[in-house]
Amino acid sequence: MTSSRYIVYIFLVYYVTGQVIPGQGVQKKIKFPEYDRQTGRITSLLTGNRAVPQKNGVILVEGARLETYRYRGAEKNVDLIIEAPTCLFELRSRVASSPGPMKAYRSDGEAMLMGNGFFWRHRPALLIISNNVRTIMNQGFSVNEK
Repeated sequence: MTSSRYIVYIFLVYYVTGQVIPGQGVQKKIKFPEYDRQTGRITSLLTGNRAVPQKNGVILVEGARLETYRYRGAEKNVDLIIEAPTCLFELRSRVASSPGPMKAYRSDGEAMLMGNGFFWRHRPALLIISNNVRTIMNQGFSVNEK
């Protein structure tokens, strides 16, 4: 393999796998954004205090926080927030999951879900909370115009 092909190969590996490369070790203050393919706008962002690479492109995220966004014109608003002490994030499928405690809540405080175990997929959007689910609602999870 020529040196230029090798450099392109290394670039593609780093580009495809995101911020955390298996074998790279623990990373701090990580961010995994997702974008709308048509508009280029950010639609969700998974952040964490630490990321520990596991096998097969899976990342253990400690201090996980996932935000989803809605837009009104050009204005970006936080819609839903999911927090968990830890979760596993699959780089290729862009799925976050955990068997542990979690909470999901609207940014306006009108609704909250808590439970143990969750599965979140970006596209198409899906959130499953599997055990001990508790719900607190003032207005609900749908976007209500006031």
